Amino acid sequence: MYKTMKLYIVCYLLSLLAQCLYGANDNQSWTKVSLEKKIPYSLKLKLSQGLRLKDQLSTFNQTFFEASLSYKDSNGLRINIPYRYTVFEDKIKHRLSFGASYQYSFKPISLKYRIKFYRLHENGESLGKDGEVLGDLIRSKFTIKYRSGKKTNPYISGELFHLLNTNNNMLNEYRASFGIEIDLPRKNSIIFFYMFKKEDITKSNPDEINVFGLSYISPI
Repeated sequence: MYKTMKLYIVCYLLSLLAQCLYGANDNQSWTKVSLEKKIPYSLKLKLSQGLRLKDQLSTFNQTFFEASLSYKDSNGLRINIPYRYTVFEDKIKHRLSFGASYQYSFKPISLKYRIKFYRLHENGESLGKDGEVLGDLIRSKFTIKYRSGKKTNPYISGELFHLLNTNNNMLNEYRASFGIEIDLPRKNSIIFFYMFKKEDITKSNPDEINVFGLSYISPI
């Protein structure tokens, strides 16, 4: 029965992937390398460098550097303050965020909920080219991970983006993804994932994008 259910889930995800690949406006590639360092008082410092390609993986979209400091208590609650500096072809974005997440595990499943808040800026300004406020953004994400006890841990997740202080519909974007985290020697890990995202939902014809990603994490 258990094997039949796993086969059904795999077939469903492959079917969903095929539909998304056929209907999307663009295919993108996201890669990220992160270095993590545990420091005193249950704090963790994380430095990340990312690169994203668009237009069927052929054109530069953005590169970013992110530094974050987080605190995790004994009950699974983590408070995180990341700063991201992002370079596009025609603009620069700064993003200082405040986030919190909570993880609950009952072997072999772990559930994680994360919420993040930040104010949007382009070229140091909180107003867009049309003079309107870019808005404050709240992101909420829910992840289910299966910890097999081996070196591979598959997961699925969903994320919603809500814009505040604007005249548009609050729900601006959503993302759905699934992937697999592979444990490597010396506490390194690598994540392969696929994500489907729909941007600018307020438009009459929202952008639908496939993302193929790779993330590498290493302790220092």
